[in-house]
Amino acid sequence: MKMSSKARYGLYVAVELAKNYSEDVLVNVTSLSQSTGVTEKYLEQIIALMKKADIVSATRGASGGYKLTDNPDKITVGRILRAVEDNLEIVDCLHGGCGNHEKCVARSLWGKLYDNINSYLDTITLTQLAEDNI
Repeated sequence: MKMSSKARYGLYVAVELAKNYSEDVLVNVTSLSQSTGVTEKYLEQIIALMKKADIVSATRGASGGYKLTDNPDKITVGRILRAVEDNLEIVDCLHGGCGNHEKCVARSLWGKLYDNINSYLDTITLTQLAEDNI
């Protein structure tokens, strides 16, 4: 299994926002682009997914920018990845769309793998990830 660039860059953004977490601090897209090495246009697309999942909020204007909607101790890596990575489904047939699910010999395997991956990712908070990268 290989994570997409959206997943990697979504984590980069979230970690940068966690490092700058404060009720008064907003981080603009230019700063995020410089710190992550990702273009502003692509970051805007990723941040839009994170806003939709209520992980990030935005303030417009000259002094506007982005911030986490909650304390980084309460936001998990799993939540971020599911927001930007189509729910982290490892195969298309896990949650519907497969006419052969009753005869599929690997369905149980894929389901357990999906559950274990998500369970593990939900044990890691942004704070923990940010501290590993400081």
